[in-house]
Formats: sequence, structure tokens, C-alpha cells
Amino acid sequence: MPMRSPSAVAVALALAACALTACSGGEDPAPHPQVTASDSEVRLVGPDEADLVLYVSNQSFEDEDVRIKLDVDGVTVVDGEFRVEGQHNWIRFPLSLSPGSHTLTAESDTGATLKESFQVPGNEARYAVVNYWAEDDSPELTWLFQREPVGFA
Repeated sequence: MPMRSPSAVAVALALAACALTACSGGEDPAPHPQVTASDSEVRLVGPDEADLVLYVSNQSFEDEDVRIKLDVDGVTVVDGEFRVEGQHNWIRFPLSLSPGSHTLTAESDTGATLKESFQVPGNEARYAVVNYWAEDDSPELTWLFQREPVGFA
């Protein structure tokens, strides 16, 4: 196997990291402090520990930057700016939740709202996607919830 120079390895790692994060030009929205508290009912965890792996994205070229606030059971998961980038910029929030029924609410700074109820079994993860869309001054938030990992993940 040929030896690679340290700079070639560094470039390869940087390109891989860029591909994994959709080469976002700036900072992605950070999880809200409520969801990072160790005693929170809804808590950010590692992907392998998650009961719900939630992805959030701005899919609107008309609103290139949109602020989205998203809560699960009244606990704020994220309240930040989402950039459309190339429409391939889903931000992952792996969450620990108790087994049973939960409610997700989301609102954009353009007035789009979403409220969805869902169940997590407690013994295997569920996967959800919240996408922001805007066309002809009609913003909306859409919801996808499933048992299997999301295809783009």
C-alpha cells in the first residue's frame, strides 16, 4: 500500500467532513440549552442512544435563511437559523425520550407552524424529518415519521 503524505490525509479528512456536513458555509444551528441539560425530559444524546433521531432542514430557495423553533413536549430542541445551502443540509438532533406519546411543535419566523403527535416504543429508535418549504409566499413545515433510518442519513 503506498504511503500518503500527512497533508494528503488531512485534505481527504477535510473533504470527508465537508461531505458529511453538506459543506455548510457557516455554523449550523446548535441544540437549545434546555435539551442539553442532564435532567431534561427530552435530552440530546449520541445517535446510538437516541429514541428519536430528528432531522431539520430549510428546503426553500425563496427563504434562504429561516429561523425555526422546535419543541418536543414543551422542551425547546432548537431555536436557530437554518440555511437552504443546496437543499442538502439536514441537521441531526438525536433525542432521548421516555416510551409513549409525545408532541412536536415547530414554528418558523415566516409564520409556518406544525404540530404532530408521535409514539416511541422505548426499545428501538424512531426517525423524523421536519422540512421548511416556501413557495409563492406560502411557507409550510412538513413532517415525516418512520421506523427505519432516513434515506439521506
